[in-house]
Amino acid sequence: MRASPDDGRPLTVDGEAVEGVVETWLLEDRWWTDRPMRRRMWEVVTARGRAVVVHRDLVDGRWWRSR
Repeated sequence: MRASPDDGRPLTVDGEAVEGVVETWLLEDRWWTDRPMRRRMWEVVTARGRAVVVHRDLVDGRWWRSR
């Protein structure tokens, strides 16, 4: 996964170019524990028309594909 250095949006997913962003949102949970969860979620459409949800873990910086 490659992301824009300007706003953090994904530019590629699984080697495919991202055609557009459908929506983005911040997910925060377990803030009261010693392992809080902070994720920037992105629903995107690839150049091949595939709808994909990915997120960046804002605690450790890693990217994940949800579907």
